[in-house]
Amino acid sequence: MRYAVLVVLLMISCATFGQKRGYFIFSGTIQDLETKAPLEGASVLFSGLSIGARTDSSGHFSLTLPSRSYQMVFRSLGYKFKTGRIDLKENANMTVYLEKAEQILDEVVISAEKSEANVNRTIMGVEKMSSKTLKKLPNLMGEADVIRSIMLLPGVSTVGEGASGFNVRGGNVDQNLVLLDGVPLFNTSHLFGFFTGFNADMVQDLSLYKGGIPSMYGGRASSVLDVRVKEGNFDTWGIQGGVGPISSRLLVDGPLVKGKTSLILGARGSISDFYLGYFPNPALKKSKADFYDVNFKLTHKINENQRISLSGYISHDGFKFASDTLYSWQTQSLSFKHNALWGKLSHNFTAFVSDYQYGIEGMKKGLEFDWKPSIKQQTVREDLSLDLKGKGRVDFGAEFNQYQNDAGTFRPTSTSSEVNEFPMQVENSREMAIYVGHSLPIGKRISLDYGLRYAYFQLLGPLQTYQYRLGTPRTLNSLTDTLRFASSDVIQSYGGLEPRVSLAVKLDSSTSVKFGFNRMQQFMHLLSNTMAISPVDIWKNSNAYLPQQVADQFSMGVFKNFTNAQNAVFEASAEFYYKRLSNVIDYVDGAALYLNPTVETELVVGKGRAYGAEFFLKKARGLRLTGWVSYTYARSFRQVGATDGQYAANFGKEFPANFDMPHNFKFVLNNRLTKRISFNANFTYTSGRPITYPNGRYKIYAFNDLYDYGYANGIFPRPGLTPTTYQYGGSNNTFLTSTTIRPLLDGYSSPSFTLRNQERIPFYMRLDIGFTIEPKEGKRWQGSWNFSIYNILSRQNAYSIFFRSSTGLINQARTYQLSVLGAAIPSVTYNFKF
Repeated sequence: MRYAVLVVLLMISCATFGQKRGYFIFSGTIQDLETKAPLEGASVLFSGLSIGARTDSSGHFSLTLPSRSYQMVFRSLGYKFKTGRIDLKENANMTVYLEKAEQILDEVVISAEKSEANVNRTIMGVEKMSSKTLKKLPNLMGEADVIRSIMLLPGVSTVGEGASGFNVRGGNVDQNLVLLDGVPLFNTSHLFGFFTGFNADMVQDLSLYKGGIPSMYGGRASSVLDVRVKEGNFDTWGIQGGVGPISSRLLVDGPLVKGKTSLILGARGSISDFYLGYFPNPALKKSKADFYDVNFKLTHKINENQRISLSGYISHDGFKFASDTLYSWQTQSLSFKHNALWGKLSHNFTAFVSDYQYGIEGMKKGLEFDWKPSIKQQTVREDLSLDLKGKGRVDFGAEFNQYQNDAGTFRPTSTSSEVNEFPMQVENSREMAIYVGHSLPIGKRISLDYGLRYAYFQLLGPLQTYQYRLGTPRTLNSLTDTLRFASSDVIQSYGGLEPRVSLAVKLDSSTSVKFGFNRMQQFMHLLSNTMAISPVDIWKNSNAYLPQQVADQFSMGVFKNFTNAQNAVFEASAEFYYKRLSNVIDYVDGAALYLNPTVETELVVGKGRAYGAEFFLKKARGLRLTGWVSYTYARSFRQVGATDGQYAANFGKEFPANFDMPHNFKFVLNNRLTKRISFNANFTYTSGRPITYPNGRYKIYAFNDLYDYGYANGIFPRPGLTPTTYQYGGSNNTFLTSTTIRPLLDGYSSPSFTLRNQERIPFYMRLDIGFTIEPKEGKRWQGSWNFSIYNILSRQNAYSIFFRSSTGLINQARTYQLSVLGAAIPSVTYNFKF
């Protein structure tokens, strides 16, 4: 209640503040002239003043000025600047429309801000990309892809082709908060990670926060990817889309009520799965796949300073492996937003519901089954921003999240199935947070962003949990009690403060040095004991055995802009970071995660650390050639020691994380050959990821007098025998001991492995190229062509290395390398707009 009263008082005060004698409030909205879409990050400058204004996500700006006449300049990257004059004698409001610039050469840039933003921006570790940049990059089979595009940025990597998710600065894939118009997505992949679930035609822009993360974001421990969806055109109807070898796209937008209400609707779906037969992997050749996604956004302008919107998203995937197993995953979400500008106070209210379902359906005769877990989320949040005139800006807000995590019921789907029904529990939880942040200019050269976020998590009943004997590993044999909680019970709670601070010092107009620290907490965890996550890996709430993950990141950077004799603009930066992680999840060897009611017996909690350096050089503007080159040196380690008698991975010694790839080099370019034809290419090189190799085999021996009894029953030695010779054997790690031993009759042997993740698969290298033919100007129907070749060198990059016995049960093994996309993949895509 106290927070609600504070918000009301702030709103009242801001509404009357501008009435101070001699000062008035000047506010407005900056929009695209053609689409009427709001422009975020556009700037407003005034003659004779050292301060200005920048628009928020709704295109709004507001500031208090002394009463007099002003010459104004409105600017936004990719648009022609616009000037104006105002005689401020009372509170004023206006809408400004900016026209897109004719200069196409500036489109291949990472930032959606003006070129000096990387120097002037207080926080670092932030990358921005427009929808135009996405579509200029070479893509797999002509499909513009958000996730693959950010993987071309420094500090972002993946364990291999066909892997869902991405890793940022030593974080796991589940530590990335991915937002689609403010709605978190638990799965962003299509076709097992080959493609992502964002329709590029619907994307307005995206922001990736790797280092300085604003206090309004929380719930994940590594990074934030914020993808914003376009608004529909408020004046005219239009159609655009594309046809390619993977999928077809169609987007329709226009006014339902001209100037007041707009609708945008985009759909994308796979047209066939013939492309799987092109891959060299035999398993993919026999598989079938389909996917689709649908977005819509309905926006209504209440007045110039206030609007509401309703957005929806549906995504579905089905992947039939061979002929008897169907994997599926789907997301559905619906969100409502209310944005308003009240004097100097910007208000953004969001409420949404989402439902993420995933699972497996077995279709083998006699073993038909179905298993479909799900996560339902309901959220309300309020974000407020208050302009403090010359003292910067204060951002503050609160959010409430409620989750229902259903682990699914394994059930037969036919009367002839031999499968027995096996129900799993439903976990209920809630997560609450409040935050405040202050952006403060200190003189002309120093700027400071600092904030504090408090997050609180509760695991709720009804639920059945288990207790284990203290001082011993958690196993079924050490289970001591079963606890049952009612629906009103709070079973476990966690909470903590998350400080965030960024400091920037400008050495001159084109050079700055920045420092930052931020803490993030995460209360939901993805459980996956494979090298790359699968769309059917399960999510688990924090509980008594799984505390929240905590990440502390320290960073610093140097940023420099310069121009050459041809007035080409270059941006250079060097960023360094160190990250400390607590309560990261690891697994016992051979962990069984699916349909396990005591899954905590397979999990262990440890700590981690990551550090690295990112060097980046971008040619932002030039006559013909633009692009960037980056080199990243990054290390990531985990350590799981024996605590309270629990399992110790790697004998308690630190080991490289599965996604530890020290060297990462990326090169991206776009060359405009003619007015309508451009050539683009990107090159990627990364070190091979860690792997555990076998280093030998041990032949198993057994007692003559105990062979039938001991080996057939798990190899337990009879009581009373005096051990004289130790030989390993049995699935339960029991030793056979006797003065009389003999080799097993079948010559069976068991492999021995090196320490965890001490070897590496071969390095990864890929070159993609593409050509784009733009449409002729002045035509209502605008058609363009995109020709691209993914992996033009046909390099068979190793996804994994595995071993098989070459002659049955003899002590010999042969090495095999799995390559998912081991060939050049050409594509032709036709895009149109009417």
